[in-house]
Amino acid sequence: MSDWPYALLDIDEDADERAIKRAYARLLKTTRPDEDPAGFQRLHEAYQEALALQREQALEVASEDAHITLPSLEVTAPDATSHMPLHRGHSDARPDEPAPPRIDEAALREELIAHAGGDLPSAFRHYLEHHPALYALDVKHRIGQAIFESIAYEKVQVRPGTMAVLADFFGFTPPEWVERRQQVLQAVSTENADAFDEDRPLTIRQLKRAFGWPLALVLACVPGFAFRAARLSRRLTADYGDDVPGLDGRQQAFFERIADPFYAGPWRWATVVLTAAFATLAIAGLCAVSELAPERQQRMMGLTFVAVAGMLCIWHAMRALWALRERPATMHSPWIALMPVWLAVAGLLAAWSLPQLPALAFALVLPAALLHFRQFFDALRFGIGTSWLVRALPMPDLPSPWLLALAGAAIGMTVFDWAYATRHRISIAAATGNRWTTIASFTVFVGLGIAGLAIRYG
Repeated sequence: MSDWPYALLDIDEDADERAIKRAYARLLKTTRPDEDPAGFQRLHEAYQEALALQREQALEVASEDAHITLPSLEVTAPDATSHMPLHRGHSDARPDEPAPPRIDEAALREELIAHAGGDLPSAFRHYLEHHPALYALDVKHRIGQAIFESIAYEKVQVRPGTMAVLADFFGFTPPEWVERRQQVLQAVSTENADAFDEDRPLTIRQLKRAFGWPLALVLACVPGFAFRAARLSRRLTADYGDDVPGLDGRQQAFFERIADPFYAGPWRWATVVLTAAFATLAIAGLCAVSELAPERQQRMMGLTFVAVAGMLCIWHAMRALWALRERPATMHSPWIALMPVWLAVAGLLAAWSLPQLPALAFALVLPAALLHFRQFFDALRFGIGTSWLVRALPMPDLPSPWLLALAGAAIGMTVFDWAYATRHRISIAAATGNRWTTIASFTVFVGLGIAGLAIRYG
């Protein structure tokens, strides 16, 4: 007989069922499934093995006792005036009554779990209250504990109303993490993730499907779908504390990768090319309806593909820059914190040195400027102030005023946000929308406007 479960539970080999359950409950306090899944699995296996061994021993003892012939004993009938019971545990029992049948608690537990999963809460409460096997308090206590363990650790799913009925009838209060796990299982089975801030069933339905790259890639091209799927996957996994039953791991990994702002692998470029191809096909259909000349159709389709692909690349670059700004380390790294400034300066240098490639300058300046789209009016004041000053300068070979305005907005917002973050020792992302940058934008707006007028008419 293997003694590893007793060693793991730190009990003797002749321990009874109560001692085994007490040892298991004691060790559960230090071995939680959400903190140490492998250790909990080992502990649970030891618990089940110890119970099985103890019950086998009990059956062997009972079988041996059944073959022992006891000598006949003379039993004197009690006095009529005596009130002493013949049986210790049953004061109202009679000698001629048969012993009550032994309850198969494992079968009873499975029966109750089946009803908990299929009955309505009101019908399940009526069923529990009128079940004759649950009239005995000791049986009720053991069955309640077994059902609670099944719900907590064996992925048994019940409705929230049924959980409340179980808690009330058996007198236990499930921990918060058990309720969260039940909520996750309920969301996966019903494909209703409203409790996790996702109101579209398609999102969780896709996470449940077996991974197939064509459908997953097409859905990744839908604006916002990959981010919603990754966010829902993280919420479900965090609340369940483990891999969620019913969700496909490859689907979760795929959308997590697409939603990662720093991912630049083949799936990222595949979504860019496929989205640009979809837009090009739509333009081709419009061109066919409008009966344009073949040369113009080809030109329009080429421009559409390049424009959509370019804007998507700029968008992904902007997301990566924004994610860099949200890191606490950006406060101590001016190369990362001031990245929009370096991009804007590089765009201006490209505009001056390569005037025949204006798209390159805009491709560098646009991500830097779009980082501040939430503080639109502050950026607008920086941009207008810069354009006023530039237009007043007597330099005919200056780049486009639009490019200069975007670069001025990116440089002004970033520099003043970084100065505020450094002074208050916070990250540059936390400094967004501060008063110092707003006041500076008004100063640039008014001051450079006056300076431009003075230069032009002075």
